[in-house]
Amino acid sequence: MSGRDLAGRVSLVTGASRGIGRAVALALAERGSDLILASRGRDALETVAGECAGRGVRAESVAL
Repeated sequence: MSGRDLAGRVSLVTGASRGIGRAVALALAERGSDLILASRGRDALETVAGECAGRGVRAESVAL
């Protein structure tokens, strides 16, 4: 699996502010997927979105 094999795709990750959801979001970002991140906590979610964006992808966050 190459590092950018998901370029041009968009992934939705729920529970993205911590734990497994955060790990999945970062792994998808490493592979080039743009992201929509959802979670209950806005502050932690914004942090994860920033980490993903730092990997060169677009990351939008939605507090639910």
